[in-house]
Parts: sequence; C-alpha cells; structure tokens
Amino acid sequence: MLQYLATVLIAYASYKIYNWTRCPDEIKHLPALPMMAFFHFAFSKDSLPEKMKKAFQPMFDEYGVVRAFTHFGWSVFIADPKLCKEACAKPEIFIKTDFTKIPVSEHLMKFFGGSQVLSNNGSEWKRHRKVINPIFNQTWNTELFGECAKDVIAEWEKQAGGEVKVHDTIQRMTLDVFGRAIFDINFNAVKDKASRLYHLYNDITQQCFGQALYLIAPFMEHVPYFRRPNLGKQLDEYHGFVEEMMAQKKKQLHEGSAKSKDLITAFIESNEKEDEFKLTNDEIRDNITIFILAGHDTTSNTLASTLYYLARYPEIQDKLRKEVLEALDHPTELVTPTVDQLKHVPYMDLVTKESMRIMTTAVNLQRDTAQTYTLSNGLTIPKGTAVFFHLWGLHKNPTAFPNPEEFNPDRFSDLHNEESRNWQPFLTGPRSCIGMTFSLMEQRVTIAMLLQKFEFSIGKEDPNYENLNISPSGLVHPKDLALTIKLRA
Repeated sequence: MLQYLATVLIAYASYKIYNWTRCPDEIKHLPALPMMAFFHFAFSKDSLPEKMKKAFQPMFDEYGVVRAFTHFGWSVFIADPKLCKEACAKPEIFIKTDFTKIPVSEHLMKFFGGSQVLSNNGSEWKRHRKVINPIFNQTWNTELFGECAKDVIAEWEKQAGGEVKVHDTIQRMTLDVFGRAIFDINFNAVKDKASRLYHLYNDITQQCFGQALYLIAPFMEHVPYFRRPNLGKQLDEYHGFVEEMMAQKKKQLHEGSAKSKDLITAFIESNEKEDEFKLTNDEIRDNITIFILAGHDTTSNTLASTLYYLARYPEIQDKLRKEVLEALDHPTELVTPTVDQLKHVPYMDLVTKESMRIMTTAVNLQRDTAQTYTLSNGLTIPKGTAVFFHLWGLHKNPTAFPNPEEFNPDRFSDLHNEESRNWQPFLTGPRSCIGMTFSLMEQRVTIAMLLQKFEFSIGKEDPNYENLNISPSGLVHPKDLALTIKLRA
C-alpha cells in the first residue's frame, strides 16, 4: 500500500513539474535566454550595466522579444518599444501580478502589502486611484521643491572645493520633498543625519531588493541559516512608523488642524466613508509604504545619475547652466525657478530624458496575461504567462536608440522623432506612473538651483569616470559616486 501511495505521489509530482517546466507551444519559437545568463546576473560582482551587457543585452538587441524560464515559469521579456506600448494600452489583458499566488519573499510581501494601487487591478485599482488622483493632478508649487534644494545647497556649500557623496544627500532631499509635498510632513532627512526613517528605509530596501538569492529562491527564507529575523523586526518598526503618521493625520483631521489636503488625510477620509471607495487601515498603510518607495527613491537615483553626466560632460553642463541663467534673467542670488521660467529651459528636458534613458531606474516591470493575446507582430502569449517589460533593454536597444551607450541629450530635440516616441521610463497607457509630472518637476527645479551655485566635475582618475558604477541588484542607483564641487564666482 505504501509503495502504491509513493508511486502515485511521485507520478503526481512529476506531472506538476513537467507542466511547470514545459514551454507553451505559442512561445517556443522565441529565442530563449540561457539559464547561465541568470546565474551570471544574480551572482556576478559586475555593476548592473556590465551584467546587462554580458548576460541579456545582445539577445534583446537582436530579437526585441525573448523567452526565459524564471521562478514564475516560462516568461516573455519585451524590449521592443512598440510592443511594450501596445501591451501597456491593454491593462485588462496585461494585468498587474498577484504576488499572493506566486513564490515570492515573505518579507517583500510584508513590505509591499496585500492591496495597494501599484499591484491592484480592475475595480480595485480604480477604487484606490480615485482617492489618489486629486493629490497628483495638481500644479506643483516650485517653491516647495526649492526649499528642499536649498537644504542640499547649504550642506554642500560647507564642502565646496572638495568631494560630495551625491546619492546620499540627494536621496535625503527627495524623501523630504515627497514628505512635504504629498504627506505634508517634514521628515527633515537632509539636516538630520541620524534620521531613523531614512536609515530604516534603506536597510529594508537593500535587503528586500539587493539580495538576489531571496529574489530568485524565496524559499531560502525558511532555511535556518538563511532566515532574516532582523529584517522582520525592521519591517515591524517601519509599519509602526507609518501607522504613527496615520494616527497623527487622523487626529489633525478630527481636530480641524490639518493645514492642507494631503494624501494620508485623503486616505483617512476615504476610510471613514461608508461607500464603495472606502479603504481599510491596512490598505492605507500599504499605499503609504509603496508611495514612499516609488515617490522618492526613483527620482533620487535619476538626479544622482544626471549630476554625474553633467560632471562627466562639462560642455553639456555649461550649455544647460547658460540656458537656466538666461531664463532666470541672470540672478545675483539664488532663485527658485517658476513653472513658466522652466518652460524657457528646453535643454533641461532633453538632459533629464537622456539621463532617465541611459540609467533606467526600473529595470523590469512585470505583468501577467489575464487571457491569451496576440500582439501585432503575430506573437501569441498564452493566458497566465508572466510578461516583463524590460525597460533597461528597451532603452539600450540600438534599433530604438542609435549609439545607445552615448550620452546625447540632443537625440530628443525633435519631440516627434522615433527616439522621442520610444522613450518610456514611466511606461505608457492607463497604468503609467501617476507621479511622472511630480518627479520631472522636482528634477528640473533641483538641477536648475544646483547649477546656479555649483560647478560639478569628476577626475579622469576616478573609477566612475569612464563608466558609472551602478548597484549590482535592486533599484538602479549610482554606487559610491563622489563629485568635486566648486562654488561659482
């Protein structure tokens, strides 16, 4: 009897493994990324650009669409800009992944939460988005961005003539900007070097996104030697911090002392309404968490990269500064540019776009197919397939962007040319990034103010001079980047 049961169990397990590893007929014709490429990507000490160049980019450049066996099963990777836009226009077919139904790190799930605007679909997504839209669909006051940029300038003035660690200070600033603009809370991260929120957030994200082993093999968290109990405690502390913000805003709302309508207050008002748009306390907490991640980290990474490229190419820095000063009527003291003044700095848009192209912060964005769908190139993707929009490969594709390794802002000088149409770091369609306008305005104001005060440079002997050293995994950000700054006369 036991032998019979064992035979049945082995047969069943073999059947399940076969079904999981079997490539669907519809995508068998696609070229497959070799497994060794994933091992190289996961465990190589190379920087992210080098990993991509060696492991994946040649196949993305040649084919645009490839298949690969991942821990989601057989998956499709799209690095073709037209197909990516086509898929993004069909959010009811290419839906956000339900991470509760697939193998994923429990700590990552705890960080992201079960229900928030980033991962929900259909009516659930619309329920969250209805509360959020009014906060982001506004004209941003550049003075607020300027006040936070002045904190950075005050810090860097003390170090003028020497080197500054760019990413640390800029990330602190974007956290302050997001807190003040979206939550109406001053995190004071630039001035407070011991900021608990700043350090706690970075410890958590480094472990959640920067340790490739747990992203590829999340079950390792249950193996005694590989458990991460300290990360669990940090997540509890982080959630406590978020819940404290919620309690503070709820108190202000009931006392009538709220200064303005911010996102947390909007969430709490929704929570207290008995209608179909009501959000639970857990949903509010999870949305706040995801907005802190998406709202400041990606912008800081782009800003730090932009400063590197301005230092690396002084002729581009000089051209941009000249345009900024002309738009501001050659001020004798530091000025925060207005929205109208920034409209007269078109080169700023080209520089920020090129920085976001060449150092795309979101490498991969995942979707699942809710039904079988045939793309315009004839590729049929079966229902239930994981689809990755490979934005790094897309923005490095020489067919879409000739000479992709060259930092060339002028490639976007024609808003209607092929390269401008191919650019999509925020994605396109109904599920494009809600914070795009906010992020771009923050970048423009910050760069305009920093260029008024400083000249940035990097020596040829610096390891970052030829190739910017990027984090090997997780969110794309410059690693150990130091720039020399000099006060302008």
